Amino acid sequence: MQLFLFLAFIIAVIVVLFAVQNASIITISFLSYHFQGSLPFVLVIIFASGFVTGVLMMLPSSLRKSLALREQKKKVKALQEGMTKESLHSQTKDPRTL
Repeated sequence: MQLFLFLAFIIAVIVVLFAVQNASIITISFLSYHFQGSLPFVLVIIFASGFVTGVLMMLPSSLRKSLALREQKKKVKALQEGMTKESLHSQTKDPRTL
């Protein structure tokens, strides 16, 4: 966990240095739309849109796996309860009848 925080901090410092050194205004053209903004701002917007797209693409698979895991946990719990009842039932039998 500390390594992850350290790497995140290093990446944040690099991004801030990049933003300070490259504060020029650029023009983005897409079809008939034109947008002017600073290079770091445009990069942040593009990165964020890519991140959101990735999360949305991953979401159905994650939900499917989560639901399957929940069902498996229910099955395990039911089997454990069945084993507990069975062991209690076998302990209450008269040992002379075996």
